[in-house]
Amino acid sequence: MRAGELIIGAQQFVTVTVADLDGQDVTEPRTVGNDESKRWRGGRGSSAQVEQRVNACYAYILEGGTRRQVVDRLVQRFNISQRTGHDDYAKAQELLKAEQVATRSDLLNHIQALRLATVKRALAKGQLQTVAMLLKDMGAVIGEAAPEQQAAAAPTLNITVEDKRQG
Repeated sequence: MRAGELIIGAQQFVTVTVADLDGQDVTEPRTVGNDESKRWRGGRGSSAQVEQRVNACYAYILEGGTRRQVVDRLVQRFNISQRTGHDDYAKAQELLKAEQVATRSDLLNHIQALRLATVKRALAKGQLQTVAMLLKDMGAVIGEAAPEQQAAAAPTLNITVEDKRQG
């Protein structure tokens, strides 16, 4: 064994001093930080990873559970911090709100169609109480009994009193 050599197990490590390198160019070691060719570019970018986590969070929200439970599932699945999990949860909630606003009219139409089909079946079976309840619900959806409409449809009575003593 020479001076400056160290043997651990089957691996041999050699320490070299500047004196040993006389006449040779000493360069900085090539690392990911200073060598572009060593950087891995084959995977998804960070925005795609965030989108994947937000979509998973959205699915977890729809499955049910508290905010803490959903965030814990995200942390376990994606190995992220609690803070990042809460940020992803907030983004998933924004997606949920936007989707609910966008699909509200479609959902109302779908519910009305289901009510109509149920009315038809209830009439065929003679379930008049069910029919009455469903028709009342359908009328409420279209604003049939809205207070504003009732007030607009009510007749108005104007009474003016003239003082005959002055004129």
